[in-house]
Amino acid sequence: MATALEGLRVIELGSGAAAGIAGMVLAENGAEVVKVEPPSGDPCRGQPGFAVWHRAKKSAVLDLAETGDRERFCEIARVADGVIEAFRPSTAERLGVSYETLHRLNGQLVYASITGFGETGPWRDLPGYEQIVAAKSGRMATYEGVRPGPVFTPVPIASFGAGMLAAVGMMAGILARARLGEGQRVHTSLLHALSVYDMTSGHGNRTNIPPEPGRVYGIMRVPFMTAPTKDGRFIQMCSRQAHHYRRWLAELELEALLDDPELANAPDLWPSEQRLAEAIDAIEGRMAERTADEWMDVFSANDIGGDPFLAPQEFLDHPQCTDNDRRQEVLDTEMGPTVQIGPLGLYSNTPSVVGPPAPRLGEHTSEVLGNWLSAPSPARDVDQAEPANELPLADVTVLDVGYFYACPFAATLLAEAGARVIKVEPPTGDPGRRNWTTDYVKSQVGKESIVLDLKTPEGLDILYRLVDQADVFLHNFRPGTPERLGIDADSVLARNPRLLYVYASCFGSRGPWAHKAGFHSSPNAIAGAGVVESGDQNPPRNRTYGDPTAALATAAAIMAGVLACRRTGRGQKLETTMLTATAYAVAEWGIQHPGPAAPLVDSGQYGFHAYQRLYETSDGWLALDVHLDRERQALGAVLGVELPELPSPELATQLTRVFSSDSAEAWESRLLAAGVPAAQADRGDFLGNMLNESHMRSSGVAVEASQAGLGSYWRAAPTMQFTSAPTPLAPALPLGWATTAILGELGIEEEEITRLHDAGVTKPIGHGLPS
Repeated sequence: MATALEGLRVIELGSGAAAGIAGMVLAENGAEVVKVEPPSGDPCRGQPGFAVWHRAKKSAVLDLAETGDRERFCEIARVADGVIEAFRPSTAERLGVSYETLHRLNGQLVYASITGFGETGPWRDLPGYEQIVAAKSGRMATYEGVRPGPVFTPVPIASFGAGMLAAVGMMAGILARARLGEGQRVHTSLLHALSVYDMTSGHGNRTNIPPEPGRVYGIMRVPFMTAPTKDGRFIQMCSRQAHHYRRWLAELELEALLDDPELANAPDLWPSEQRLAEAIDAIEGRMAERTADEWMDVFSANDIGGDPFLAPQEFLDHPQCTDNDRRQEVLDTEMGPTVQIGPLGLYSNTPSVVGPPAPRLGEHTSEVLGNWLSAPSPARDVDQAEPANELPLADVTVLDVGYFYACPFAATLLAEAGARVIKVEPPTGDPGRRNWTTDYVKSQVGKESIVLDLKTPEGLDILYRLVDQADVFLHNFRPGTPERLGIDADSVLARNPRLLYVYASCFGSRGPWAHKAGFHSSPNAIAGAGVVESGDQNPPRNRTYGDPTAALATAAAIMAGVLACRRTGRGQKLETTMLTATAYAVAEWGIQHPGPAAPLVDSGQYGFHAYQRLYETSDGWLALDVHLDRERQALGAVLGVELPELPSPELATQLTRVFSSDSAEAWESRLLAAGVPAAQADRGDFLGNMLNESHMRSSGVAVEASQAGLGSYWRAAPTMQFTSAPTPLAPALPLGWATTAILGELGIEEEEITRLHDAGVTKPIGHGLPS
């Protein structure tokens, strides 16, 4: 088998980046993905990102509102393995292509639905566009910009996330058919995907603790500062770990900050806002004494975390892209020669294939109808009278040996789909636990924590015994560290040759920066997100979604790898990079091509143009996100004017005057009733809204949970819902809570378990910060 998903057939319905990304992941791993479009085509055709999201696919034109084409669609669905559907709720039912309808025709079908706001709750039927979701969730209101008020957020991280989640759910469902006896439906939404990007809210995160003496939280403001340099450029600092922080301050000749006993818990905690501000001033002053290139030479030589800001197209020419085989030349049928971001993951046995360019509208209609209609239906893998009531990954075991968020949260997403995830932690714990004052850590939900000191022979031996029973081994250590610990790919695969060995890296295993420390702000700078988000001609900004973006992409890549291992019976290596994941999210701006560039946010951070823009109202802010002719005509009808097809700066000025005449809430109500995508953009902040807004709770984006010592509290819900079984609301439990039980499973006697604990091999110590 050349590719992971070879021989599988998938149909993609709907427009927008989310469905496109889900289909792209499947297509580039070997599935035959057919994008079914109406006669008018996908409205996103013509956008630069379309060439990336839809490469390696086929296009068939079928009008689902017409009886004959709907019947033809049902015939090809009869032989499909999967359907990706990105309609508003009830649209699939109205068109006669719902899961219930297609499941009756094809019991092996896995059906992935993507909505904007979920399937229940008061916002259920709102337009599921990226900017409407960003406005209603409070994401636009959370970020600081060049002016007061919310700022336009251009990068479609919610769509990217929903696409990756749909791909994870689809592949999980396909993997489970052999065990469960039939296909199933998985649902996710742009709003559920946004919850992945909420890394900090929830009970016990230090950033949410009210200030008190010695409790000023300084991580984002010091080791993750965006520092101006002598030549007017900016360095995104990423010196989170204690040794990186010490080296950085030593290079700045600010060792006094390290020696001050009042700053013993810095950079995590500071004794007062004044001391924090003094430190920031001193550090910024020293950073301004050298150019960005001079600092990068110093940082690279001395293992100090810091990265330059690049534009998305620049990243495609950077050695960390080219040396890691992520630059892809594609001759697009519409745009001509292009350079695009390459494969999401590098597989040793079943490499991804970017394949042909995005198809022309209807290019493959005859071929698909001819070949698929004569193809056999997917075989029922088992003769099982009653499907098992369990999640699709219930027979998958993941060893999570990674740190912080990107790597561990990829495993969390697999746990949501039913995988057993054993979190292997050192005695001090995953450093990501330092962000929390309680045992609740978002990236630890649903996992079993075992403490193992891998620097001891006993700890390594226990890990090897866990490897023998695992399906996935996941880590994010820099090159050299796995070899020193004895957990490199060759050693692990020698123990279990059927396992998927995953290196979820930041920079990749090759290139000049392969050994650099990488954190969540690194890809924001290097892959171009910080430039895109900042607005035309403005200084770059740290938007800090590199970790969640990488987690989503890594989970999807792991699922393709697990499927390949199961289908071939052979293990393999997989490498993902945080840089590549972020480059996918900004692909609209990253693609190199001879045609018109993707629109940029204006210097005031209002939006792309008059129809996709923030407007100040009489009492707040309104986001407008008009894409279709009918939406533009509806907007004109509400305003009593005929609006031009093409937006202009003059039109934006005219609409600014109009929208200032009434409140944001009144405009939202009036425009939505007329079918115009609009949303109030300053109703609460993102972190608070994601847990406390009534829609989040009624739609299942936030759930009430409990665990020992915390009582009842609200947290982010599982991001995917499967029909085979509900995802249990498992707690995030203390460091090492499962050590004894897991050692017992391995047949280790109680006396030996006690000895290992007393010897420090399995004894939890913790991070040592005040609670």
